[in-house]
Amino acid sequence: MPRRIRSLLSLLSADIAAHADRSEDIAGQTRLLALNAAIEAARSGEAGRGFGIVAQEVKTLAAQASSSSRAFREDLLARLHQGSEIAADLVRELEGGRLGELAQSIADALSRTLFDRTIDVRVLASDHAVRESLLLPGDSRAEARALERMRTLLGFSPYFLNAFVVASDGTVGVCAHDNAAVRTVRFDSFTQFKMVMNGPLPAGWATDEVWANPWSNDRKVLIFVAPVVVEGVTIGVCYLEYDFEGQVARLIDVLNRSSRRATISIVDQHGRVVATTGTRRYREQHPHAVLDATNRIQSLDGLVVAQALVPSDHGVAGIRFRCVIEDHVASDSDIEAAMAA
Repeated sequence: MPRRIRSLLSLLSADIAAHADRSEDIAGQTRLLALNAAIEAARSGEAGRGFGIVAQEVKTLAAQASSSSRAFREDLLARLHQGSEIAADLVRELEGGRLGELAQSIADALSRTLFDRTIDVRVLASDHAVRESLLLPGDSRAEARALERMRTLLGFSPYFLNAFVVASDGTVGVCAHDNAAVRTVRFDSFTQFKMVMNGPLPAGWATDEVWANPWSNDRKVLIFVAPVVVEGVTIGVCYLEYDFEGQVARLIDVLNRSSRRATISIVDQHGRVVATTGTRRYREQHPHAVLDATNRIQSLDGLVVAQALVPSDHGVAGIRFRCVIEDHVASDSDIEAAMAA
């Protein structure tokens, strides 16, 4: 409804401006006729004197009509413009308010679930069986106990695709998935591994960005890491592979029961899409992501965009994801065409 009001006010403004222009044109033509009449009266001498007076009065009335028309147009158009601004505010509040709340709900939920995963990786890294598997490399019983612990975590939790530990030399020790290709990878040159081994980590854990993991069939994942520490010495790194692609899709599906027509995207700190319900590609630059704003609602022609920054109060400040929601609505031209029909 506010968009219809705004379109109606726009149509009224255009009509009033057009009528005022025609009125000024008529007044201008009248002044010109009065001027011609005055000239002819002057040529007629004494006989045209009375006609000249009438011509002067007509000229005065035409000037007054023109002035009145301009004042009417300026005053009325100013009030209509004010009404349009009020209608635009209503559009932002009514259309954007709901989307803004949904964007914030998704951002808050994502922050909570990511923080919970940091607890999982820290607990696993501090597990006695995991520590023992690194202290006793090649000990089949120690490795079996660590493997059981990891598989228990993966069995209880739907969030992870894999769990494994890497020794201080960068070789994979115990891996929860028997057939995981990651078993043959050396990690000593990887940024996350070096970050942990060169620690300490301020929060006791780390992650960096969503990426297509080639060892998990290019599934979009977040890798959480935490140091395995014994008597103050870091002896290895614990890895948990979080199924970002699947879990974010589930989170959005749960929270987005009432806005199926809207497109919801999660973008990273560079404005690149890392998850979406729409057709944008992975790591495509999102055209409406505003990186210098915490929360924002944009009311565009035919589109309402709301976005919210994933809060940092759960310890995920370095990730700086944001939720961007696009909701397509009738454009101003569509509404005006419907009203004019």
